[in-house]
Amino acid sequence: MLASPLPRLLAVLSAVCWLLLPAAATARADDPVELSRDGQITDRVGALGDRTGQVEDALDRLYDDERIQLFVVYVRDFSGRSGQTWSDETANRNGLGQDDVLLSVATHDRQYAYSVDAGSPLTDEQLRDVAGTAIEPALRENDWAGAAIGAADGYGSALAGRPVTAPAITPGPADPGTGGSGSTGARDFILPAALVVGVGAVGAYAY
Repeated sequence: MLASPLPRLLAVLSAVCWLLLPAAATARADDPVELSRDGQITDRVGALGDRTGQVEDALDRLYDDERIQLFVVYVRDFSGRSGQTWSDETANRNGLGQDDVLLSVATHDRQYAYSVDAGSPLTDEQLRDVAGTAIEPALRENDWAGAAIGAADGYGSALAGRPVTAPAITPGPADPGTGGSGSTGARDFILPAALVVGVGAVGAYAY
């Protein structure tokens, strides 16, 4: 009498499902995020804490003065993607346009990127100036709110023809969302030139 093929078929199907589940989870993790619909801040790691209001004020100030919307997003990591790719795809997914800027920060991996539409009034030189003067000094000291405030004020100054200045630094937790509170210390930055990829000018850095 021949053995029923059903147990063997079930075993094969179980093995296939087991192999597919990690791949599906990875695909979901790699997807760019949907930005908050409640404002211009998406903070998935609690990086801003009680300074959210200060960041909102800076974002509002930039829009009132220059009609530029700066969106900021804080995540643990970029899910294995480069900062440029992650930020660019997030900007595209959320339909950001020429009057928008996206600042993406991966707090655990200590990387960040910015995405700007190719038609933005901000030039590559201005973007690099703001990155080096107003964003990176804050990130090196784990001042997550200061980086967003520095970006907003820096873009406003650049568009108004004023010098971009460094923000006042208020150090924060090194790895928000994990309970870590100590500073990791300053690290060297990797500073590639801004690229035009998909949505427009993109700069990606490690800090």
